[in-house]
Amino acid sequence: MARALLLSLLVRQHLALKEKFRARYPHCWLVWEEGVWNVPENSEQNHGDTRLPTSDLRDCLPAGDAMCFELAPITGRDTLSLGRSSHNVLVVNDATVSREHLLLHAQADGSWTVESLTQGGPALLSGKQLRPGLPTRIESGMQLQLGDVRLTFHDAEGFHIRMGHTAALLLAQQQRGPRQSPA
Repeated sequence: MARALLLSLLVRQHLALKEKFRARYPHCWLVWEEGVWNVPENSEQNHGDTRLPTSDLRDCLPAGDAMCFELAPITGRDTLSLGRSSHNVLVVNDATVSREHLLLHAQADGSWTVESLTQGGPALLSGKQLRPGLPTRIESGMQLQLGDVRLTFHDAEGFHIRMGHTAALLLAQQQRGPRQSPA
């Protein structure tokens, strides 16, 4: 199972660690954009159990958060499977994603390719449909669309830049203070 962390947690770490953030997170990332997550707190981090939080917890969690999957080759594996089924390395528990949707392949030069699976549903990379069985190089900032799920790929530098921008927005929002509700 790949490491998956909430964007809001990573932004806070970016603020606390500053330049040490790069050393702590030197890999590429795949970001499952915008959602409200209730991540199970067990040692396996099985995100097949990821679900929307109960209504009494929704107000405690940040709106529009994102789930970030670290793309670090796992010992003995240079291919990471992604799909809805819990046996995948990257589990995207959404009904519009196939059980086995695609594969991500680590290349010797540190880059990644993405491959749509024949039994999986359609997958778009930056608006163009991936052909099943044909690995395609993925560049930082490119978006994958799997059903209703939007994933953004970031190389290590691109992810660090995104964390910096997001941290700056968070700090600006905190300086403005809480929003006043209209009377």
